[in-house]
Amino acid sequence: MRSRKAYRRVRERGVSESLQWSLVWPVVLLVVVGVVQTSVVLQARATATEAARVAVRVQALRGSHPGDGEAAARDVAQSSKLADVTVRVRTTDSLVRVDVEGKASTLFGAVIPVKGHAVAVEEGT
Repeated sequence: MRSRKAYRRVRERGVSESLQWSLVWPVVLLVVVGVVQTSVVLQARATATEAARVAVRVQALRGSHPGDGEAAARDVAQSSKLADVTVRVRTTDSLVRVDVEGKASTLFGAVIPVKGHAVAVEEGT
């Protein structure tokens, strides 16, 4: 038969473990939310870069029209839910540079700006 002291220790240990879990779970959930937020921002940044790459490929083709690259970049950005997209296409000498800027929405409504750019040589130069 257990003594009262031993019984009290066992009972207190259960309280201690539940207190530990109540402190650990919020930290675990915070880490999970942080990982999700980071992946959302990294995916938005990759989308902006890919939109710039597509636009520069389209714009660098011989016979392309001035708005073709911008339209291609907007199509890529729209398919990935990048908000407030700004596309700048510049052609100097034989180089085409495309800069894409947009905003990534997070879980709590915050908006994080992302950028991407690409450079290519015009075809036929």
